[in-house]
Amino acid sequence: MLGRRHRSIRSWLALTAVSATAASGLAVLSAGGAAATITEAITVVPSSGTAITVQEGDSTGPTLVAKFTDSDNSGANTNCSPTLYSATIHWGDNTSNLGTVACEHTGTTTALIPTGVFDVGGTHVYKDSGNYVISVSVTDTEESETSATVNTDTASVTDADLEFDWANAPDGPYVQVEGGSVTVQAAFFDNNRWFPEIEGLPFDPGITAKINWGDGSAAQSVTPSNPPDACDCFGDIGVSASHVYDAPKAVGTRYTITVTVTDDGGATASATLSAEISDAALTAGAAKSFVAPAAQAASHVVASFTDAAGAQAAAADFTASIKWGDSTTSAGTVTKTADGKFDVSGTHTYSTAGSKTLTITVTDEEGQTLSMTATATVPALPTTGQPQSPVPPSTPLAALLALVLGLAIAVGSSGIIVARRIRS
Repeated sequence: MLGRRHRSIRSWLALTAVSATAASGLAVLSAGGAAATITEAITVVPSSGTAITVQEGDSTGPTLVAKFTDSDNSGANTNCSPTLYSATIHWGDNTSNLGTVACEHTGTTTALIPTGVFDVGGTHVYKDSGNYVISVSVTDTEESETSATVNTDTASVTDADLEFDWANAPDGPYVQVEGGSVTVQAAFFDNNRWFPEIEGLPFDPGITAKINWGDGSAAQSVTPSNPPDACDCFGDIGVSASHVYDAPKAVGTRYTITVTVTDDGGATASATLSAEISDAALTAGAAKSFVAPAAQAASHVVASFTDAAGAQAAAADFTASIKWGDSTTSAGTVTKTADGKFDVSGTHTYSTAGSKTLTITVTDEEGQTLSMTATATVPALPTTGQPQSPVPPSTPLAALLALVLGLAIAVGSSGIIVARRIRS
């Protein structure tokens, strides 16, 4: 059907125009083909061809979009006078231009007879995909008569392909230590010829981009731009963003990065990259020394350390154990300080005095361990000044004293009462 339409275009473009006269009065057809008569003489009708199908950015080529007749230029005295008419094509994408008017004929090439039907054709480039309704209006320039604007054709514009072209890690994974930033730069090519692949020129505004960093975080929406100056590539769409990773819990595991661009017409292209993230180093702070009371529970900060992952590290990433230096061990509590360091604290009761050497072990979520020491000084219990509980004598001892010494002894709630017996 498209071939037939193009053959028709070639025929009306090749014809020679002759003069004709036009009278007043106009009859038009609606988009559905039903007649709607008004006081004019030009009737615009659909092209009766197949809908235009073209890819965004490509030319439609010479395309028949409408037909019309003029009641003042028909019948036995029909003259082929396309120069008497001006046709405006509204392509449905907010653009309009003048079309080409040609006469239809019957007969042989040596004896062509005008039919009184005129063809309107034109060439157009749609810069974006979608479905468009084409309308046409025709003016008799000699009589200054203009038809109504009539929907005459449709265009189905398909999306151009997108292709991945370049990334700034072409030879392997991005390599970084956790807490460090990984910056991805990628370039894509749009086969929409309306937006030429020339540095700095605009690209299709309907294109969006996302990066899935592969670590369970939400996909990041990125506003496309022109590719970076460092791009040795042919792409016209650049995607760039940065991300901070935790080290993977399984050593050697790589994160898979997926960069995707999508046109609003449905075309899409992706690039799959990877990142290799190593565990940041743990560093012990100065050894702690503290005084701990004997026979009494007390809490102490027993160690401090830093994680090179910086803000990426959290207290929940660590577990700690404390060997108190008296053959007992308990779990420690890790807290993050205002300056980004970490403290390990614990609560313990020492039962004996002396100097105690503690060993504190911290393990991060990737399995890295750090061992630290501390010293606790436990003073001896005071030997004087401590309250002593009274010990009441046993009953046999009290009876013996009463017998030998002639005393009267009574034990009551207020203590022992001793009295001498008076002989009569």
